[in-house]
Amino acid sequence: MLEVYLFVNPFGARCMRSERNIMKLADHLDSKVSFQFVPLLNQQIVEQALASVHPTLAQRNTCFKTYYQAILAYKAALFQGKRKGRNFLLDMQTAIVNQHHTFSTALTLDLAKASHLDLDMFQEDWASDLAKQAFQTDQKLAAEMKIQQASSAVIFNCDVSQYGLLLNDVTYEALCDVCENQGVATKASLMQELNYTEPAAAAGAAHRPHLHVL
Repeated sequence: MLEVYLFVNPFGARCMRSERNIMKLADHLDSKVSFQFVPLLNQQIVEQALASVHPTLAQRNTCFKTYYQAILAYKAALFQGKRKGRNFLLDMQTAIVNQHHTFSTALTLDLAKASHLDLDMFQEDWASDLAKQAFQTDQKLAAEMKIQQASSAVIFNCDVSQYGLLLNDVTYEALCDVCENQGVATKASLMQELNYTEPAAAAGAAHRPHLHVL
């Protein structure tokens, strides 16, 4: 069984693509895949969000609080089930990244309703100490796994080793490389499932994902 932890920016376009790639792999892999999308919030994410301006301390604090509230909303959604929480996160990213909405309480409640969440329970959990504790647990996990940037994944093959592989670029092709490397499935079979045409490799070099053993 593969166990995947993907560390995500709740407003990240790259993270949204990585999430969909992992779900795609889970759909097409014969063996079981357990995956979690773990929210990450650090100074690097705030800096990237404000890269186009010269932010003041007040702007940094406002940005951090916005991301923090989005993450607490995601944790509150997860309390009502992993699938509902995952759908809520994807819908939030779609609204922010693709539809260019501004994060707000009204938008969050609309997304919660669209995800078929119990709104009273969601609002109570969103403001709860339990959601804040869950956030702290996620940040500790990121520190333990030495995660610095969003869209990084740690992949465990539970049938083979206790060591995880850190993947910094979570493309579908890179995930297929990991599966082949771990003896889970061949890359060709996973690519064929999607009628994927592999791009021509550079002369004299084969593609290898950016992997580190943890």
